Amino acid sequence: MDSLERISKNLRDVPSSRLVSTQLLISIAMGLSAFLLFCVLRCRFPNIFMARMNYLTASNRKYLPPSIDQRSLFRWIPTIFKINDDEIIQYAGLDAYVFLGFFKMSIKLLTFCLLFSAAVISPVRYYFTGNYDDDNPNSGDHYNGTAIISESYFDVLRKKKSKNDWNIGIDMERPYLGLYVIFAFVFTYATIYFLFDHANKVIKKRQEILGNQCSVTDRTIKITGVPPELRNERALRNTIDCLGIGKTDKIVICKEWKPLDRLYRQRRYVMEKLETAWAQYLGDTITTHSFNVRPFASSSYALNNREGMYQDNPADANDDGDESITRSDNSQEGAVSITSDGQISDVEAQRSTQNISDFLSLSDSATNYHQRPLVKLGLFGLVGREVDAIDHFTQQLRAIDNEILSARTDHYASTPTAMVTMNSVAAAQMLAQAVLDPRINYLITTPAPAPRDIIWENLTMPRKTRAFKQAVITNITGILGFIFVIPVGYLATLLNMKTIRKFWPALGNLLTDHPWAQDLVINLLPVYLYTLLNFIIPYIYVWLSSKQGFLSHGDEELSVVSKNFFYVFVNMFLVFTMAGTASNYWGYLSDSKKLALQLAASLRSLSSFYVDTILLQGMGMHPFKLLLMGQLFRFPFFRAKCKTPRHYLNLYKPPLFNFGLNLPIPMLTLIITLLYSVMSTKILSAGLAYFIVGFYVYKFQLIYSCIHPQHSTGQVMPIIFRRVILGLLLFQLTVAGTLALSNSWVFCLFLAPLPFITLSVWWLFEKNYKPLSYFIALRAIDSSDNSAESATSTGVYNTSSSGVMSSSLNSSSLLNRHSHQLSKKTSTIDERREFNQTYVYPNLVQPLDGPWLAIDNNQVLMASEDGITRKRLLYEEC
Repeated sequence: MDSLERISKNLRDVPSSRLVSTQLLISIAMGLSAFLLFCVLRCRFPNIFMARMNYLTASNRKYLPPSIDQRSLFRWIPTIFKINDDEIIQYAGLDAYVFLGFFKMSIKLLTFCLLFSAAVISPVRYYFTGNYDDDNPNSGDHYNGTAIISESYFDVLRKKKSKNDWNIGIDMERPYLGLYVIFAFVFTYATIYFLFDHANKVIKKRQEILGNQCSVTDRTIKITGVPPELRNERALRNTIDCLGIGKTDKIVICKEWKPLDRLYRQRRYVMEKLETAWAQYLGDTITTHSFNVRPFASSSYALNNREGMYQDNPADANDDGDESITRSDNSQEGAVSITSDGQISDVEAQRSTQNISDFLSLSDSATNYHQRPLVKLGLFGLVGREVDAIDHFTQQLRAIDNEILSARTDHYASTPTAMVTMNSVAAAQMLAQAVLDPRINYLITTPAPAPRDIIWENLTMPRKTRAFKQAVITNITGILGFIFVIPVGYLATLLNMKTIRKFWPALGNLLTDHPWAQDLVINLLPVYLYTLLNFIIPYIYVWLSSKQGFLSHGDEELSVVSKNFFYVFVNMFLVFTMAGTASNYWGYLSDSKKLALQLAASLRSLSSFYVDTILLQGMGMHPFKLLLMGQLFRFPFFRAKCKTPRHYLNLYKPPLFNFGLNLPIPMLTLIITLLYSVMSTKILSAGLAYFIVGFYVYKFQLIYSCIHPQHSTGQVMPIIFRRVILGLLLFQLTVAGTLALSNSWVFCLFLAPLPFITLSVWWLFEKNYKPLSYFIALRAIDSSDNSAESATSTGVYNTSSSGVMSSSLNSSSLLNRHSHQLSKKTSTIDERREFNQTYVYPNLVQPLDGPWLAIDNNQVLMASEDGITRKRLLYEEC
């Protein structure tokens, strides 16, 4: 049996296209219901669905997106429509601009392809075949308007072969196939054009913004592979200064601070127990009413970081909207970085102390306090002597704090990683791109992640331990990729009638006797199972990446993008496509010599499936993202468990926007749509609708609903470029396979230059565009702003070898510099976030605050040894 006969016999029955209209109606009904529900809930719960607006203060209006009338159901739509690209960068960051720019690029590309497909390719094909789309391998052909055969392509090919008609090369009975060749070139060049247009815009904005940005991150580099003789501040400083590139302002040698990490984990556990005990004693009146504990946070609250802390704006009293800067003298609390473990950091801690009894007497319900809670000292708190819980956990907290203070002065082994802050952005960029050491893997320089973006637990990890974790997780990821082939392959295989009759004859007979049930199982069920798998499994890769030992949340997010795209591309596209059209899946894959023919035949058979899937995900599921289902599910399940003020604040924190979860599926959708661009106008239309709806949904989320706390540098753009280039190569392979199935070998040869052109474009991007995607060009740097950077926020502190931080600059220069920075029109969200940030290890300087008792307006009331301490919730742009 020849290969064409094997492919033909292995194909399952072609799915019906009758249910495309049904799926369209279902998707529109789902999407419209979600959209209307969102409009109602947004007006009812603006603190949830427009969290970023409600956590920012009115005095920072110039940094806020346009306000939306909370009483209007639909007035937010024109507001979202009017927000331009520059405002997206200002409100949500450069990564959001790249992400939404990908959607805009896809809309332009698919509109271009759809116009030519609907106006040229499909009418010509209809004239010769009677079919508007070429997505049915069993469709009949007719020539010159007269139908003459009703055979599959494989039957035609076998007849041609029996007539020894293979040497003709060009199938003159199907001249419309020549359009496939022409438009394969046209669509390839159009994709390349729009890709480079998007890349040029991103790079231009990136260089313009980062070149004018005055943040500590842009002046700091990360050095790995520091040899033992240079693992002290003085030696490393002398080595770098002698290079003649620039002067160093500050050096932080990362050390193995694991004992401190363990102590802080114990402290958080004890603090949780202590705050819960206080909440049980004070009762709900204290934690939710008397002291104005507003977990939903009025406009005077702002999200601080990924842990959900909130800060009050230090410029609330500034009537003109410019931020005033609180002074940080040596006599005041030191200004330190916001830590990632949920503790509050000081810029100006407004403290006042009062007695516990005075605090309790402030409540109208003081006589209704509960009995002081008790805790058993035995195993798991179930047996043993009962003691006062507040006193017991207070003593534990005091003991741990003493251990922390002692541990901060201990000596720790240095790691081969250092953070070096230069006196200018230009010096940092030159150093980041330089080769410093002639030995292999020594003094490797890269741009440093933002201080608030660093995963300190991994950074202070020994190098061998981190390398081991990365190797293990990488192997597990690869193994899972192969393991997921089995359920995905068999799931797709079992969803065709041939295999159902083979494994479940009774079910096969039932489906045969009931056409409606067959339509449901064969045509609709795979779409929903496919969507469900695409939703669930990516979270596994998010968890794996969090355990891989990355040094920053940004690197971790980029890794999630790559892992999830690999999964959806290999498992949910290639494997599902092959298995979904095969009655013998494993036998299908074993015939690798005919992979192009098999792929082309499979894609043509699964056209209606992908139309249904894109419609469901685009028009049905995208509007559901507006509802923030994860946030809504938190309330019925977790609100009852909220016992402390900290719990309530965390309950209302805005959700995080993870590009690793939201970017791979749109990239795959664009690739699938491109594959069908010369064959199916329906898929082009569905893909265009997908990206139009998705653009406005994600635009609202990134600006009003969600936060992306990672430092925005636009480094997701190279990932997008490479994946789309991969899709172009697959598109050309699919067109070639389609022509080969029709015995149009000369047409196939005409396509031969396209892969080489595409690969050349890829090489051009890697050579000329990639460096500008990771570094800042020296000529793009604003020297007037960055020359004075040595006297800014990152120079506020010097850190001795023991890790003790001290003030080194006058606070007035800090005030003047920051006022200048934030008054610039080009001030970015990252620049505002990173003001006053340092690369000091947070656990060395983090205040050891007491338990939260309540929140009085913009102040946290904490228990301390002196009584009740009031501390302001400080503001940071989110």
